[in-house]
Amino acid sequence: MEKLNPWWKGKEAIEEDEDYRKWKESKTKWIPSLLEKIELKPFSLHFLFGPRQVGKTTLLKLLVKELLERIENPKAIFYYRCDKLSDYKELDEILKEYLRIRKNENIKTSYILLDEVTFPKEWFRAIKFRRSKI
Repeated sequence: MEKLNPWWKGKEAIEEDEDYRKWKESKTKWIPSLLEKIELKPFSLHFLFGPRQVGKTTLLKLLVKELLERIENPKAIFYYRCDKLSDYKELDEILKEYLRIRKNENIKTSYILLDEVTFPKEWFRAIKFRRSKI
């Protein structure tokens, strides 16, 4: 989990994130207008759909960067790339582990960003189950 969330070591470690670094090093720094429109009041649940390679992951990493400027504990931002998970059970284990970390860190409000969440079979079952626990 720490590998996918380098900012857990410190807010400045967002610079180590591969996707953010690629965006920062690119000649054209495209900032999606959707970034300003995402509602983050508790309890918000959003799904972002679109074709491959249009910037969904980049948008999430720019959101992380923005959130890091607003929050105290960087572990309140959890990013996970789900495309290697096979089913909702694996996704649920990931969410359960993050919620354990959140509890240990005494984090009351957090931001959970699940990239490629539709890859695990029946992914919605884990979201539905964990939604009430978050």
